[in-house]
Amino acid sequence: MQARRKPGTASFFRYALLSLLAMVMIAPIGWIAISSLRPPEEIFLHSPQLSWRTFVPEKIIWSNYEMLLASDFPQAVLNTAFVAFVTVVLGILICSAAGFAFAVFDFPFKNALFVVVIITFIMPFESIVVPLYIMVRGLNWNDTYFALIMPEVASGFIIFLFRQFFVKVSRELFEAARVDGASWWRIYWDVALPLSWPTVVAGALMMFIHQWDAFFWPLVAATSQDLTMVQVAIARYQQFEQADFGRLFAAMTVASLLAILPFMALQRYYIRTIIDSGFK
Repeated sequence: MQARRKPGTASFFRYALLSLLAMVMIAPIGWIAISSLRPPEEIFLHSPQLSWRTFVPEKIIWSNYEMLLASDFPQAVLNTAFVAFVTVVLGILICSAAGFAFAVFDFPFKNALFVVVIITFIMPFESIVVPLYIMVRGLNWNDTYFALIMPEVASGFIIFLFRQFFVKVSRELFEAARVDGASWWRIYWDVALPLSWPTVVAGALMMFIHQWDAFFWPLVAATSQDLTMVQVAIARYQQFEQADFGRLFAAMTVASLLAILPFMALQRYYIRTIIDSGFK
């Protein structure tokens, strides 16, 4: 007679496997962070053969971070933080209002327009970068904060998330507010938007991460040194002939930490929103 497995055995092996996979995925990031504290001659010294020396530096230095602070990287961080903050504020207002309209109102070509919204976040950005740049240049926005912010304000995916949330809200709640004399704007601002707090947080997080990781469009739209974004600044530390790997890894570590911290703090809202939206 086969022995019955204890209820906790399956959970133990599952968590052990997940922990192993997490370590494998985190290992390259950890190596980059550790290598940013190494002298240049030691960075790749123990990397060909994996051992404990690969992840434990023989000597720790801070000169890579000192050079990073003395460069234009802090200005790039501030630029990216400003662009991401403004994009999040404007984007949440516009995307939540659009999602509310798609969920509550009936208007001509509603379904067709919603299909267009879905297509916008399926279509690769590279396919529209040329006409987008022509449009931005026609508005005299090239090499300005407007070029970095405005094209990212309306996100089809965020509109989809808000629409999916507002569809599940009882219509009787909105009708009761209308009976009490509230306008649709008042219903959206005082009733619908506060209820969608998890979606607001998740949408803000996704828009922030998107702007923080943006490289191609900032490289095209903002060539001024004063408007350099984080990913563009990181790329400049790598040249064709040689790269300053110490400062490059230091910049990558700082940029990753600044993006990971808000995600770790708000990840439960992100997961809850994705599950509730039915998007898989």
